[in-house]
Amino acid sequence: MLPMLLLAVWRIQCIRLGPDPDTDAYGHYVIARQFLETPFDLQIPWVWLPLYHLLLAAGVAVGATLDHVRYANAVLSAGTPLLLWWGLGRLAQQHRYQPDGPLGLPALAALFAAAAPIAIVMGTTAQPESCFALLLLAAALGLALGRLGWAALGLAALVLLRYEAWAAAASVGAVLLWRRLRGVPRPQDARASRGALACCWAPLLSVAAWAALRRLDGAIWFDFLRENQSFAEAARAHSAAPLLNGPELARALEAAPLGAWLLALGCVLCGVGRMWRATDGWFVVLPLSLAGFLALGWVTRSHLGLARHWVALVPFAATAVAHGIAQLSEWLGRLRTQARGPAFVLLGALVLGLELRSLELPLAHWREHTAAALPDRRAAGRFLRSLPASALILCDDAPTEVLSELPSARFARDYLGADAVGEVQKWARSRDVVVLSSVERLSKALPLGEVVFGDPSSAGLIGLHVHPGG
Repeated sequence: MLPMLLLAVWRIQCIRLGPDPDTDAYGHYVIARQFLETPFDLQIPWVWLPLYHLLLAAGVAVGATLDHVRYANAVLSAGTPLLLWWGLGRLAQQHRYQPDGPLGLPALAALFAAAAPIAIVMGTTAQPESCFALLLLAAALGLALGRLGWAALGLAALVLLRYEAWAAAASVGAVLLWRRLRGVPRPQDARASRGALACCWAPLLSVAAWAALRRLDGAIWFDFLRENQSFAEAARAHSAAPLLNGPELARALEAAPLGAWLLALGCVLCGVGRMWRATDGWFVVLPLSLAGFLALGWVTRSHLGLARHWVALVPFAATAVAHGIAQLSEWLGRLRTQARGPAFVLLGALVLGLELRSLELPLAHWREHTAAALPDRRAAGRFLRSLPASALILCDDAPTEVLSELPSARFARDYLGADAVGEVQKWARSRDVVVLSSVERLSKALPLGEVVFGDPSSAGLIGLHVHPGG
């Protein structure tokens, strides 16, 4: 469809404007590099689950840069509404809901999903959310279409990609168990029973396998959960952001397209019941389990509560809006039969028009943000490229490492913590070392060498040249 193609072109043009503005994406890419260097060191992902880093490592192995990953995510983001269109069309063919003008319902839901600003923006980054959203939708469609084997594979992958997938997998298991106790599927339906069993066990075995591999590598059982909690608490404490920030919320509401939101919300409320029947409940169970996990994690300070964590819910919200429009047109059709078709078309056009109109401001802001992104890291990357090939680089800033475009072999792998002096001296025993880190982390090691980049008297990045034995 033309709007989806245009949005895909917009993503590609945005990627070409500048580097990825999301600094976390560089950390994932550097972890993938480290995986290739030491593939048996399972402590490298630290608090993150491994699947995305393994996928990135496969790309890095064949020469993929961070921008190549961004282009791949642009394709995945465009593929999500197309998959939604196809899947809802298949459900219509199985007569899960009546074809009431809603022959256009799959296309309308796909357009709503494609035009969501957060989904468009995340298709320009190298973060894992676009991949996660596509896999979650695939698993939900597998469940709704009765393809439980494929759904089990999707769930097994999802639980190794993001933690909120654990809530989705647990919900799937609970619903399937409840239905089994009620005699659905029937005992003689062996294939469906095996599929349901696979959906329960596959994600559980995936998580257990990862935990066992970490344990064999010397870690404590499920230590990554404890470390993730500590990491999130420290980050939230450092930002000093309250759970509810009144002024920030007020500013967000002033800039929000409330007309589009309120109308869409009304359609969602009207369409949830219809969507439940049309998708056998799965398009409600999965997003609600994720939303509950994210909300609980925010309250308990178990994660950072970033907007991009909600991207995976976009296809389900879009489907609910489309079903709400279909339900409203059906109600109007009861008053006047001829009104049903035109009502569906007019309501769909109104909601879609409001959504497309609301795109201008956030997309323009994101383009500007991308074009001007990370000027300090770009300058630091140029500095690293200017160094002689004989110099070993100790850099604990992932964006700078990636933006330098230097091969991974040029870098020493270390993080300058409390004992920055000892770490620098260790690497500088027998050769020249250039250390690039933040002023805060490197300040105690300044007497070991000479500052060759940045200003140690102000916050930011600095480079320190340390001679052998320094």
